[in-house]
Parts: sequence; structure tokens; C-alpha cells
Amino acid sequence: MQVPAPLSSAQQRIWTLSQLDGAGPAYNEAMAFALRGPLDRDVLARALDALAARHESLRTRIVVDAGLPGQVIEPVEAGLPLTVTDVTGRPDDLDELRRADPLTPFDLGRAPLARARLLIAGPEDHVLLMTVHHVVFDGASRTILLRELGVLYAALLRGAPAELPEPRQYRDYAREQQDWLAGPGPAPHEAYWRDRLDGVPPLLELPTDRPRPAVQDHRGARVPISLGEDLTTALKAVARAHGTTLFSTILTGWSLLLSRLSAQADIVVGVPALNRGKGGVNAGVLGFFVNTLPVRTDFAGSPTGAGLLKQVRATLRGALDHAELPLERVVELVNPPRSPAHTPLFQNGFAWVPTQHGVLALPGVDVDPIDDRYAPAKFDLTLALADEAGGVAGQLDYAVALFDHETAERYARYLVRLLTQLAERPGDEVASYELLDDAERHEILANWSTGPAPEHRPGGLVERFTTEADAHPDTPALVCDGKTVTYAELDRRATRLANALHARGVRPGQVVGVHSGRSAELVVAVLGILEAGAAYLPLDPAQPAARLAAMVEDARPAFVLSDALDRPDGWLSVTAVEAEGHATTRPVVRTGRADLAYVIYTSGSTGRPKGVAVTHGSVLALFDQWLGRFGATPGEPTSAWSSIGFDASVHELLLPLTTGAVLHVVPEEVRPDPAALLGWLREHRVVQAFLPPAYVRWIDEDPSRLAGLALRQLLTGVESLSEAALARFEETLPGLRICFGYGPTEATLYATAHFDPRPLDRPAPIGRPLPGSRLYLLDERLRPVPPGVAGEVFLAGDCLARGYLNRPGLTAAQFVPDPFVPGERMYRTGDLARWLPGGEAEYAGRRDDQIKLRGFRIEPGEVTAALLAVPGVREAAVLVDRTGEPRLVAGIAGGGGRTPHEWRAALADRLPDYMIPSVFAEFDRLPLGRSGKLDRDALLAHARSMAPAVVNTAAPRDHVELALLRIWRSLLLHPAIGISDDFFDVGGTSISAIKLAHAVGEEFGRELPIRDVIVHPTIEAQAALLRADSPPGGGSLIEFRRGAGHQRVVCVHPAGGTAFCYLPLSALLPDDTGVLGIQSPGLNPGEEALPSVEAMAAEYLRLVDPRPDESLVLCGLSYGGLIAHEMGRQLADHPRVSVVLLDTNATDDPAARAAIEPVPASEFREKLVRFNGMYPGIDDAQIDRYHRTYNHNRLTARDHEPGESAARLVFVQAVGEDTIPGSDEFWRRRATGEYRIEPADCGHWDMLESDALPQVADVITAELTELAAR
Repeated sequence: MQVPAPLSSAQQRIWTLSQLDGAGPAYNEAMAFALRGPLDRDVLARALDALAARHESLRTRIVVDAGLPGQVIEPVEAGLPLTVTDVTGRPDDLDELRRADPLTPFDLGRAPLARARLLIAGPEDHVLLMTVHHVVFDGASRTILLRELGVLYAALLRGAPAELPEPRQYRDYAREQQDWLAGPGPAPHEAYWRDRLDGVPPLLELPTDRPRPAVQDHRGARVPISLGEDLTTALKAVARAHGTTLFSTILTGWSLLLSRLSAQADIVVGVPALNRGKGGVNAGVLGFFVNTLPVRTDFAGSPTGAGLLKQVRATLRGALDHAELPLERVVELVNPPRSPAHTPLFQNGFAWVPTQHGVLALPGVDVDPIDDRYAPAKFDLTLALADEAGGVAGQLDYAVALFDHETAERYARYLVRLLTQLAERPGDEVASYELLDDAERHEILANWSTGPAPEHRPGGLVERFTTEADAHPDTPALVCDGKTVTYAELDRRATRLANALHARGVRPGQVVGVHSGRSAELVVAVLGILEAGAAYLPLDPAQPAARLAAMVEDARPAFVLSDALDRPDGWLSVTAVEAEGHATTRPVVRTGRADLAYVIYTSGSTGRPKGVAVTHGSVLALFDQWLGRFGATPGEPTSAWSSIGFDASVHELLLPLTTGAVLHVVPEEVRPDPAALLGWLREHRVVQAFLPPAYVRWIDEDPSRLAGLALRQLLTGVESLSEAALARFEETLPGLRICFGYGPTEATLYATAHFDPRPLDRPAPIGRPLPGSRLYLLDERLRPVPPGVAGEVFLAGDCLARGYLNRPGLTAAQFVPDPFVPGERMYRTGDLARWLPGGEAEYAGRRDDQIKLRGFRIEPGEVTAALLAVPGVREAAVLVDRTGEPRLVAGIAGGGGRTPHEWRAALADRLPDYMIPSVFAEFDRLPLGRSGKLDRDALLAHARSMAPAVVNTAAPRDHVELALLRIWRSLLLHPAIGISDDFFDVGGTSISAIKLAHAVGEEFGRELPIRDVIVHPTIEAQAALLRADSPPGGGSLIEFRRGAGHQRVVCVHPAGGTAFCYLPLSALLPDDTGVLGIQSPGLNPGEEALPSVEAMAAEYLRLVDPRPDESLVLCGLSYGGLIAHEMGRQLADHPRVSVVLLDTNATDDPAARAAIEPVPASEFREKLVRFNGMYPGIDDAQIDRYHRTYNHNRLTARDHEPGESAARLVFVQAVGEDTIPGSDEFWRRRATGEYRIEPADCGHWDMLESDALPQVADVITAELTELAAR
């Protein structure tokens, strides 16, 4: 049998990646040629066989031997078969075969890893398809293969020998490389790469059209790219001027594009290097020699084009000087976080391909290469170019799972634009280079960023209300607390209050506070203050008194009107002030669009609330756009859900009263209950309402909850919502129209909106700017960002507030000059968004609170969407808990009580591992604040309360974890490995992952795919996978050590049921001793506990199967000693048995035994952590089984009466403070054979963890020696 030859490092990398990819075709290298002329098919077949005879790579297969992959070479006779298919007159079949051949995967365990197919389209019309796996092939090999195939065909055709030199074989190179890697040669290269890639970012986070799949999808496509002759000439000139090459110059531009698209300053590009050795020693060898070099560029500090050219030149030169070290070794050195979602170190490439990438010449036959349709995506993006006669040209390959074709085309245009500016302005900062051309910039600014022209309706807020009151005096205006107030009455009361305020000196521009519950007085106060020409300051009674006081102190209102009986000094009774006024005439006050309407306080980043001052004009613009879209019908019932301190209340209170509608105020007791709210909306036949997102999500769980509602207009927003949920609302309630609004208080409730939702499983876009408003997405230089690229949201136009009350400095900082409309302002929101195709915007998080963990940038919306896709989940939110080590926290409603492991498993197919939350906090409903927004503090507080105490992370819980721990320790050199350690953090590499997969197969009889090693890199997670594919249980017998066969020690579980407390002891026993642990039945799913100590002893002896010629020591800690004693008693006829009781206390006192009772769950959890070495992550179902087992064993101890035994008996008694007197005498009376006591200086539960452990080991070793002498 042939001994496998080693693989080269490049082959190992490709083989490993192929395992991750399953049987995919990502690493197929395809060629296609049209052959026209008198082709001799038989000669072509013989030429292919001759080619395979010359090159072992064409007869190679990959095998796994002892856990390591190697290569086996098939005999020369194997050849390279030519498959011939006649498709004459069937062009569709020809086209399908052409398409399918490159997509057909290879089995790397079967040779050849190449195939040739000849399609007959006519007597002198053929298509030759050749596909070779990358593990034995590269770009230079293509040139060799095609040239030699032509030479061999020509020689066979004329019956003469081919004039080709004897080739060197690839496996010789592979062996030489592995020998070099085992010596001192790599050391200087390793030092270079370790330093060069220190702190490298784990992922280039390009703007994608779709979320990144949990496992890399290699389906690809390509778009052509051409720099043209003029630009190529200019780039060559700038390269010469800066002492660099054309390749390095284009690499600079490519890296710059990636930096601009990702907004990352640290960019790594994979650059392939042809590593065929010095002196051309491997020039004619068919095989895979390419080594990909990570070329890192730093864009921090506003570099110029010239500076970047110099930097990239030096970096590329250094990389090439150290190109001999294989990429796989570089990855091991740097040890970046691994994820099956993407390649490590870099996720993009730039390749310089030969102009003539292999020419096939067949005598008498015209050979034309056929355009390569096959474009597997090895990376997210790969730029492949060649310097051709008409200028540099090539293609941009892209992963179709991430990018649309139009996006790739746009990126290609951006590259050309950046390279043009680099050639023209190398002395300028590269940050000044523009991505967008004038047409794109105009499209974004004029058509996407700018809302339609506004339609200003006549009249101000007060005028519109009084117009309705005059037109419909007896029509209900307000329904609150079971009382109805007509327009006439509401007008009279508001006028009285306005006149009273006027008499007290209130004038336009002043602020008057309103401190009122959900009452008619609240509405009267708001209208009265506005009628007096003042702005109202809402003071929500539910807010803390200290916060209200701070708001009043900051706003300095003329008065505060309150309906509270217990008011602060100086605050006035709204009803008392109203009584002071008269209603005969309305005050003559002219309020303009620029005058203040209200001041609402929002949270400030410094902790100090800030008052947003909003004008009448902004409110009117908001109302006018609504009326322009939805209209208004007098007498329609509307609702007011929001608290007065939330700006949605402005829309809910004032829009209905300025359009003749009937305003129904939602009672306080109804507000927090969505079911009660829906019933209330039905009862009052409400047509127009605002609902917070949490309520929308709750209704979407069961859209039939909408039944019977009269809603025709729904306003929602504030937080992310599924667009599909909004679409279901409109589908369930025919005639319903939804406005999903976006905007901060500084933009008057909302400045953009998404209408007409579609049933798409994505967060609803924030839409387009409203009439009269503008939405800009800008980069750090306040330039419009390209579609798909996240930019900061700036809002402008009619929507803007005046600024922050009494805070001119803050106003100037946040309301900045609009660079696109001279003389106007725009508001810097701090939010991020990106343009979707077609001109709608999609929210992308906060600029100042981006989630970034382990170097990965995480989109909370993407994680939330994955959580909402889990069956049963009604609501979800994702936050970062930054107390201590930052971690991702998921808040979930409707989780169904899943364990953390079950949550991780549910998300593993939807998200990369780095995006899976660490903590899953479940709620009946997500906590909300008064405004209906998520209460982030309450969610995080609950999540923190769930965190268990940190305990022993190293101890395995069952035989599966123990076996994995053994395998890990045999493969890795790390001194201490715990079951929650990451495989790659404790020394794991791709090769050791292969060995691990093999060892798991040997141990468990099933494969652990390499992908699972990366996705689930801990013993805990891998054990869960193995358990999932195993029968219930797992057995009670655990083999700690196999031994030589002549003596064994059996360690019986304590009452807790697990036997892993004996692991430290087993390490101290003689190497030739077999050591077994016995776990209690009932710990594993589906197991039944045994009814008594006697039954356990009998079953355990059956499992141990004692041999007459062996020495057997039965030991048990605490409760385990009872079973060990009974096992010894049942082995009365065995000649060499000893029982060692480890502080097994016992008594003849009936009252003491009767006092043994089940322990509650809380006490048990403490015992579990302390005595059984459990750790965070054990799920509740498992804890329940352990709890039941523990109590069951306690009760069997209570009911058991130990009998006399002839076995040798040693009682190792703890002499600490918890020593129980009388146990020595108890066991002495039950030993009819030899008996002795061994005192140990420790406590009862410290015996296997303290300095007494060696003493225990010595006792057992002495017993083995004594038994062996018999």
C-alpha cells in the first residue's frame, strides 16, 4: 500500500477550505475552447493520457491517514479520461453541459482531480471543456497544461515522440517545503508577519445588499472592468514618478476604494504570489504553488496619494520578501477570530493575471478560448486585471450572496474614478477624492435627498382650531374620562385660559408649563397657551420630580399650570387660572410660523435634559403633509395614546382638533395593555391612531387581533419594525394606510416616512423626506455617500426645530449650515443610514454607539431580524452591555424558555458566530418607557441579573466532554484547557482541527466536520453537537484511563450523580491502573433512576464486569461509599476486592436518618456549583435532572441499611470541623474482613480538592499493592 506523501501548505489550505465548503465547486478551475477543423478525437484522448502520465498532479487524490491529509498518486495507467458527448443539433444541451461542468464538484478522495469533456457540435465543430481542482493546479499550471497538451497532440498525430523535458513532480516540492517549515528557515519570516499583522481587523465590513450568510457562500459572478489606454498611461506615469509599479499603483487605488466603502482605515488585501522557487526549479511543474500575501494599508491620518503609493510600495516589497512563508502558517501566527462566514485575515483579493493565460495549439484546428462563465467567489470581492494592448482590463468577481450585479458595476466605476484622481492629483489627500460623479451626486441630492415641494394650507394652529369650532360648535371635540366636550365648550375654556394668561402678562415667545394627567384640562391648557401666543412646555406627571424641576429651571417658564393637588410652590392650578379669564372675545395675538409652539425635553448625552424648541411652522408643515396624503373628515374618531412628554402627542392632540375630528384620549389604565387598547379602539371606532412599535409587533403575532377595528390611518415609528409586519396590517385591514415615520424631536416628530409597505422580510426603511424636508446621508467631509454606504443622517427644511432652548452653543454645534442650500441649516442626528436602490433610506444604527465586539462591527438590526425569525419570538432587541467585558445582549419576548445553547443553535444557521448574543434575556413583553420606546436600562438590568457566578470552567460534565477534553489535550500544547476555551485561542490550527475531526471520528464513530470545529470552537459546544446525534443517555460507565488490564479502580458517584470529581484522583494513581467512573442513572435525558442502593450496586457490577484474576478497588466519596460498600458485599466470592470509603458518614440513629429530606432547588444549585464542578452555560433542563437525581439518591441513602461485608474495608475519614462522630464504629461493625481507618486533614467536601488528595491516592495505591500480593 502506498504511503501518502505530505501535502504542501497551500494544498492543506485548499483541502481544509474544501472541507468547510462541503462538496462545493468553489475551487474548480475551468477552461473551455471552441475547436473548428478536422480534430482527431482519439489522438486528443491519447494526448490527455500522456499528459497525465507526465504529471503526477493529474493522478493525485487526497486521503486522510491518522488524522492528517496526504496525497496518493495513482498509476500511470489511470490516465485522464476524455468523455465524449454528441450534441449535434442540440445547442441547448451543449450550453447546459458547458454551464454544468465547472459546477460539478470533485471528490478529493478519488483521482483524477481533473476531467476533460469533448462536446461534438458537428463533424468539424467541437467544444473542449477541462476542469481541474485548485488543490493540484494554479494559473501557471494552466499555461503548462495547454502548451504540453498541444505538443503531445501534435507528436501523436505525426507518430513521433514529443520533445518535452522530463518534468519535476509536485510531491517533491511539497516534501521539500514541509522539511523547510520544520527547520529554522521560517523564523525571520514569522517575525515579519507577526509584527506586520499585529492587531489586524478580523473582517472588512463592506456595505452589502444582503446580510452575510452564517457560512460562506461561494456562488459568484463578475462584471468587466476597463481602465482604458489613457488612464493606463497616466497610471504608469505616476508609478514611474513615485518609484513604484503599475500593479502597486492599482493596488493602492483598490485599497482606497475598500477603505472608502467600508469606512475602515485598516485595509488588508490578499495578493497572490507565484511561489515556484528560485531559479525556475519548479517552472514546469503542474501543481498549486500560489501563496496569497496579506498586504496591509493604513489610511489613518489623512494620507496623500503620494504617501499611500510610497506606503503600499514598501508594504508590497516586504510581503514579497517574506512570501516563502505559507499563508496557513501566517494565519496560525496571527490567530484571528475564525468564522465559517468568511476567510481569515482578508476577504478580498487583487490578482495580476498573465495577458496570455495559456494558449492551446492543435495542428489543423482553429482553437478559440470561450469566455469563462464560471466565476466562483473565493472572497467577497476579487479584482483581476491584466495589462493589455488597449490598457489595463479584467473583471471584478463578487459573491452573489452579498452583492447585486448593479452594486458590483458601481464599485467598478468607483475604482476607475479613484484611480483617475490618483493619477491626476497624487499630492492631494486621498480623502478628498470623489466617488460620485456629477450625475450620481445630482440624482442623490435632487431626487433622493429632497422631498416634494410643500403645500402650505392657510391658517395657523389656533386659527385652524377656532375655524373648526366656529363651523361645528356642537360637534364633539374631545372624549376623555367618559365625558364629551364639544368644540364650542373647548373653545370657550381655551379662550378663558388664554385671556387669563394674557392678563397675567404672558406674551408671544414666552413659555408656559403644563403639568397634567390625561384629562380635558391638559387639552384646554395646551390650546389656551397657544391662543395666548405662548409656547407650551409639557411636564409629564409620571416623570421623576427632580427631572421635572430641572426642566422648569432650564426653561424658565412664565408660569406652570398643573392639575395636581400637591403642586410645588409657584405652580398654578389650571382650573383656577382658567376661572380668572373670560370667554367673550379671543385675545388678539398674531402668531407667525417662526414663533415657538412648544418646548419638549429629551435626554442629553451629558445627563442634562435639553429642551427642543419647535416653531408653529414646523408643526404646520408636518400636519400639511399628512393632510396632503391622507386628508381629513370632520367628526372622525382619533386617539391620543402618547404621554405628553413624547413628541408624538403633538400629532395626536393638535392634528385632530385642527381638522374637526373627535379626539379620544386613551385612559391611563388602558395604555400599557395592547389587548385592552385594541378593545378600546374598537369600542370608540377610532379611525386614526398612533401605535408604538412594540404594540405593532404584538399584534403581528396574530394579525386576526385587528379584526373589528375601524382604523384607516396608522402612524408608527420610533424604532425598527419589520416591513412584512406593516404589510400584513394593511392586508388584514383593507383600506388601512400606514405611515412609518422617522425623525428625532429636533425634526418635529418625523421628517421622513415609508408608505406602502411590501411583504419583505427586512426592517422597514425610514423612507423618503417629507414635502419641504431634506434628508442627507453624508460622510465625515459632509459629502453625499454612495448608495449602500452608511452615512450620517442630516435633516433639513421645514421640519427643523428652532434649536435648543437657552443653549446657543449646543444649537450651533448640532444645527449646522447646509452646504447644499445656502443660508439654511441642517441637523446632525448622529444616526446612520444607507440609500437603498430606488432612493429610500434604511436605518443603520447610531454613529456614537456602534456595536463592535472582538473587532467585528455588528448591525443590531440584522441580529434582531434573525431573532424575530425564530419561531415563537414576538419581540426582540439587541444591545451591548458594557459593564465589564462588553457582550451582546438579546432581549426577547416569546422565546419559549429556550436555553442559551438552544438560542445559539437556533441562530447558528442565520448569523455568523460573532453576531450571536452572549446573553438571552426573556420577557413576557419587552420593557417600555412612557414614550413607548424600549427601556434599555430595564432590559440590561434583567440581563445582568441572569448572570451566574463564575465557577470552575474546566470540569467536564459527562463522558462526551471528558472524551473531547482528552482529545484536545492530546493535540494541543496549552497547559490548561477548559471546556469553555476557544480551540484556536489555546493553540488550535487548521491542521490540528483536521486532526481533531479525525480523532472525534475514531472516538465517537461519527464525523465532526471541520466547519463545526470553527463554528463551535469549545468543548461544551462540540459535545452538544455530538450528543444531538447520539442516542439518549450516554451510559453510566466512564473510562478515565484504560490501564494495563491487571488492576482497576472503580470510583462511584456521590449523591450529586456525576463522577468527574475523581478526575484529579485518577491522575495520581499508577499509570498501569485502569480507572473507571460511574455516574448515576437519571442524569441523561431518557434515563430512569434505579430504585435502591442494592439495585445500583448490582447494575454497576454488571457494567464493570469484574474479572477473577484482577485486583479491584471500589471507592466512593460520601454517598458513593454506600454503593461501593454494597458492591463489595455482593462480590463476596471475589478473591481480590477492596472498598475505600471516602468520608462516607453513617449512623444507626433512626431519627438522624429520618431527617434526610429532599433539598430545595436553590440549595441544590449552590451544591452543584461547589461540589460537582458545574459552570455557567448548563441549561435548566439539565439542572432539573441533576436536582431530581440528587434528591432521589438522598432518599435511597435514608432507606438503605448497610450489611456486613467480607471485602477489605478502608475508611478515609476527614478530620475537619465537619467530622461526624460514630462513623468509624459504624463501619468497623460491618467489616467481617480486614478493616482500618485513615484520618485525612481536610473537610468532608475538600477531600478530592485539597492537600489530602495525594494521601487518598496513596491509600488506594497501597490497597492495589496489597491485593496484587495475594
